[in-house]
Amino acid sequence: MRVKLFNILAVGGMITSLIMAALSAYRHLGLINTISCLAIAVLSFGLLIYCKRRGRYQICYMITIFTIFMIMFPIIFFYTGGYYSGMPLFFVFAIVFTFFMLEGRRAIVFAILEMITYLSVIMIAYHYPQLVHHFSSEEDLLFDLIFSLVVVSLILGISMFLYFRIYKRQQQKLDKQNKLLYEANQAKIEFLANTSHEMRTPLTVVSVNVQTVLSILEEQKIKNLEVTELLAGAQSEVMRLSRMIGGMLTLTSISENAEWQQIDFTKLLKSGAQMLRLSIEKNGNTLDIKIEEELYVYGSGDLLAQVLSNLLNNAGAHTKNGRITLSAQKDKGEIIVIVEDNGSGITSEMLPHVFERGVSNGGTGFGLYLCKIVADSHGGRTWIESQVGVGTRVFFSIPYYEGQFGGSEKYD
Repeated sequence: MRVKLFNILAVGGMITSLIMAALSAYRHLGLINTISCLAIAVLSFGLLIYCKRRGRYQICYMITIFTIFMIMFPIIFFYTGGYYSGMPLFFVFAIVFTFFMLEGRRAIVFAILEMITYLSVIMIAYHYPQLVHHFSSEEDLLFDLIFSLVVVSLILGISMFLYFRIYKRQQQKLDKQNKLLYEANQAKIEFLANTSHEMRTPLTVVSVNVQTVLSILEEQKIKNLEVTELLAGAQSEVMRLSRMIGGMLTLTSISENAEWQQIDFTKLLKSGAQMLRLSIEKNGNTLDIKIEEELYVYGSGDLLAQVLSNLLNNAGAHTKNGRITLSAQKDKGEIIVIVEDNGSGITSEMLPHVFERGVSNGGTGFGLYLCKIVADSHGGRTWIESQVGVGTRVFFSIPYYEGQFGGSEKYD
């Protein structure tokens, strides 16, 4: 896009400079002014050819800014009536061109340098009017103003028209690519859903058969510790594989089925904790809930509820006859949620990797990874503290919602 704009501006500058050189010679505005205009035309043509052959446009942008805008424009300014002319319009054109061609801080720096240069020459012309070659008649001044206004308007207008047309085409192309990506993602989700369904059926059969064999052994009072342990291990692996399949599906569809809205986070956390209380207390644990009132977030209630479920279930699975605490409070612009237990803890070797996919301490390796993905997608973060034999504290944060997205519904 910048290349096309530069080509248009270079051609426009070349034609304009040739016309100005001819007018300067015709109206006797001075040899230096005529030579300067011709020099700009020649330089513009040379840069255009150089760029087409070598493709080094950044160098051409910088030469244009330094040589034409910051040296030749001020010279022409003094030989064409100073600020009683149309030259200040070309100053505006130069600054706009700079923002078109350069990026970021460099564009700002050079635009400021140009402004300083142009303000300086205007002040010099004001304090030393004898340095300015004024027009010989009001007619010449009027012609120069009209010419400058028409030329600058045409060049900038064409540039903006081209800019928006290219931008529109890029957006259309991007929309097509996004549509293709969406369709591919939908196909992937459908494939995984079908595959998961097909895998769950034999896993269920295997699980039922293992449980049946265990029941038969128990009914017939056949005590074979080795066989019982093997069957129990097989059942455990079947269930772990089933949970892993569920986790894969959750990760795949995380952005497809999520409905975002304003959520009463206090209500979500309290209701979620109460639903999991019985499961946590099976191992002799107690659950303490310390959640501030009137906490609101913007996001997916289902995904955030899944995060809470994963964290509390993890704490319950690694704590026996202990205490698990769920707390949440507002801290500046975010809500900090903490799930704390005094269970077995995590080794120092595993601790830096617990939020990575597949890293597990006996689970599926998807729970904490999913928590991190959900927190990140909501603009939050996750971190953890743990010590073996002492316990674990898992933190995740979500930005506090104050109506900045226009949502009004609350989670029920």
